[in-house]
Amino acid sequence: MYSGGSPNGNGSPKLGGWPIKPIYLYAAGLIVVVVAILFVLNFLSTSLVAHFGAYAGLLLLIGNVRELIGQTYGERGSTALLNVMVAGGLICAWLTGFLGAFFWIPALLLVGVATPLIFGRASVYKGYLSAARSAADTVRRTLVR
Repeated sequence: MYSGGSPNGNGSPKLGGWPIKPIYLYAAGLIVVVVAILFVLNFLSTSLVAHFGAYAGLLLLIGNVRELIGQTYGERGSTALLNVMVAGGLICAWLTGFLGAFFWIPALLLVGVATPLIFGRASVYKGYLSAARSAADTVRRTLVR
């Protein structure tokens, strides 16, 4: 009959075949709870303006990804690409509020790469497309050897 210990008879549960002392499980559970509480508190302390920016970015992203995927050339594609990049920048900037400053790097890169699209849409868009195609071909050739 089961006497309150673990089935292996030595009193400690096994994780992946390794016996673990219950105090480590309690400590891990406590760490998970503290991290979850900090995540929720940081999320709630992020200002309403940041949440509004993230929502606007999400709307831009949802509204333009379909057009960007379906459209490959022309002005409409460059506008969709511009909107998707700005949306990604807004969402990454919002993520910095509660996940850390690391997300400022992609936010600034996305907005920085999107800026030239404002001035010369057709030529910059074609340049971006050719760079993306060559990068995809290089990755494909590297992985399919």
